[in-house]
Amino acid sequence: MAKEFHLTVLSPTKSLYNGKVVSLVAPAALGYLGILADHAPLIAGLKKGKIMIKESSGGDVLLETQTRGFLEVKNNNVTIILDRPSGVC
Repeated sequence: MAKEFHLTVLSPTKSLYNGKVVSLVAPAALGYLGILADHAPLIAGLKKGKIMIKESSGGDVLLETQTRGFLEVKNNNVTIILDRPSGVC
């Protein structure tokens, strides 16, 4: 079984995702960034693109962002903050 970490995706008006996941791929400023459990601490700027989430249950979630934001990785917790309310479609 793959190791898990907690992911939270927030916009200024609501929580877009909150749960345990096994992997995350996000559109960082210099290219797509992959995150697994026990990743080193990191802060990165995000650009428009697809956030691909692999859930612990085996399901996949795809969020298409239309805005920029930030990603923070710390102690098996990942937080993505998007800078506009209509950031995901």
